Amino acid sequence: MKIFKLNKLIDNQKIKYLLVGSYNTLFGYLTFVLIFYNFSDVASHSLLLGITHFIAVTHNFFTYKRWVFNVKENLLKNYFKFHQVCLLLYIINLILFLCFTKMMNMNLYFAQGLILIIIIILGYFMNKSYSFVIK
Repeated sequence: MKIFKLNKLIDNQKIKYLLVGSYNTLFGYLTFVLIFYNFSDVASHSLLLGITHFIAVTHNFFTYKRWVFNVKENLLKNYFKFHQVCLLLYIINLILFLCFTKMMNMNLYFAQGLILIIIIILGYFMNKSYSFVIK
């Protein structure tokens, strides 16, 4: 009985999004560490951050596509839509971060923690309704 409930929970798309998102976050951070550790002495940090972002977002696209949304068609179109969502989420994050930390004098770690909750929820619904729409 407990195994059935666990399987049902894991089949829930929102739970899958959180699990895959957690894995993607770890992957992105480790990619950042690996790239900066090996190349920060010879390349600009902006360039390395851009490379890290591109690798992480591309990886995230394929893991969300396969394990959460299970979309098989329109690969290139969905890929660009996913990048658009990531860019919009970044802009929202930046605006909220500046509002919370500069205007409201909120602790930056606490502020980013709150923003992360908002970004996760927005990201799920934006990807479900825009990036990975099944027609």
